[in-house]
Amino acid sequence: MHQLIASYDWIEHQDVVLTVAVIRHSTAQEVVRTYGGDPAQSQLMTTIEAEDAALDDLGFFYVQVFEHEGRVIALENNGWSGTVPEIARRASQGGATFFSAHWNVNGLFRITAAEDGKVTASFDPMRVEADDLGDLVPNWAAAVPLEVGKLRATSLAVAEQRTGVAFDQAWLASKLPTYRIPDPEVLLKQAAGPQAP
Repeated sequence: MHQLIASYDWIEHQDVVLTVAVIRHSTAQEVVRTYGGDPAQSQLMTTIEAEDAALDDLGFFYVQVFEHEGRVIALENNGWSGTVPEIARRASQGGATFFSAHWNVNGLFRITAAEDGKVTASFDPMRVEADDLGDLVPNWAAAVPLEVGKLRATSLAVAEQRTGVAFDQAWLASKLPTYRIPDPEVLLKQAAGPQAP
C-alpha cells in the first residue's frame, strides 16, 4: 500500500479539492441522471473550468462524467455530491457498485461506498477509530495507513485498491464531458435521510 500511496504523491502539490467516484455496472448517462444532470447537455471542460463555471452559477455544481476501463468516473472539483450516501445508493442500484474519495479546502476527507443500493462505507478516513455518530466504517478501513501530508495520495490509493482504477493525472487537465447539476441538498430535498448511510 505504501508504494501505491507514493505513486500519488503528485496530488499533494495540486491546487484542487476533489470528489472522485468510480461506478461499475452502470453507464455515464445513468450516473449523470443520478447526480441530477441532463445527459443531453454536456460541455467539454477541464476541472478548473468546471470549478470556475460553478462559482458563477449559484446553487449549481459541475461534474465531469466519462467511461474508463469499463467503469464510469465522476469528478467534482469543489463539489461533494459523490459523498452523499443517497447518491451512492441510487448510483449502485441494480447490481452496480459505487466508491468515492473526497477532500475539501478545509482539510476534511470522506470515503463513501455502496453496492446494489446499499451503503457499505461512509466515514472520515482520519477518524476511523473515533466512532463518529452516523459513520459506517468497514473492516478494511483499519488497515489504511495514514500519514500527515499524504492524505490526498492515500485517498486516491485507497480508491484504486478498492476499485481497480488508477487515477490519471491527465484527467485534471483534459477537457472532459461536463454536466451542470444541482446542489445535492436541493436535488435530494424530498428524500428521507439522504445523509444517513
